[in-house]
Amino acid sequence: MARIAPPSSLAPHAVSLAAEVGRIQRRTLRAMRSHEQTQAPTTGRFVLLYDPSRPEPWGGPFRIVSWFRAHMDLEIGRDELLTDVSWSWLTDALDGSGAQYTAEGGTASRTMEKGFGSLRENTDSVEIEVRASWTPLTGGDPGNWAAAHVEAWSELLCTATGLPPYSEGVTYL
Repeated sequence: MARIAPPSSLAPHAVSLAAEVGRIQRRTLRAMRSHEQTQAPTTGRFVLLYDPSRPEPWGGPFRIVSWFRAHMDLEIGRDELLTDVSWSWLTDALDGSGAQYTAEGGTASRTMEKGFGSLRENTDSVEIEVRASWTPLTGGDPGNWAAAHVEAWSELLCTATGLPPYSEGVTYL
């Protein structure tokens, strides 16, 4: 996770994070050795906006804008409910981290690619992309509410990548 330059046109004040989550597989290692471009299975952006004028659609002075794109297994990608499920990953992560929010909205897209002609050797692929925003409810210590939203976003990226949920005291084999 890294801090990146936030968009300047959305609010007077903003903080922005970017992250990539992925697992290195044998074919990825071969690609790295041959210096081919590789892409993480999941990439995302998280932007915390602050506007003291409290824009009416936001319902408060803060707004979070989030985006992620995940490469999916082909079988999972064929599921018509993938977009619905990917949206539920977001709301489940927010609820699970204790992040309180309102006025959530967004879109989920599923893209399937198949190579033809000279590109037929490329493997078929599926990507899911979720663009979302919500207003954090900020009662109490700002460090606590902000941390809960960043934690939820991090959990969302791990879920989209296919990593098992973190459980304290559990060792994964």
